[in-house]
Amino acid sequence: MRYNELYRIIPNISRKILSEHLRELEHNTLITRVQYDTKLQHVEYGLSAKGRSLLPILGQLQNWGLSNLKNVLSIREMLTMTVS
Repeated sequence: MRYNELYRIIPNISRKILSEHLRELEHNTLITRVQYDTKLQHVEYGLSAKGRSLLPILGQLQNWGLSNLKNVLSIREMLTMTVS
């Protein structure tokens, strides 16, 4: 993905913070950065093999969060009903 694509899809992030995080992720070899020296120079970012190895773990975290979110929302609903 190009920098501007990432900037558009990540809500409420400043360009400075996005740049810092991309540099850090690249430094930690979780993403790759390819610079194309064409007439209009551009850079593309992608997941490295190391970064892709995190996808199953992140998927498990997402599933855990979603299942716990349902519990939290149902508890909130029960509490709201008791207070009313």
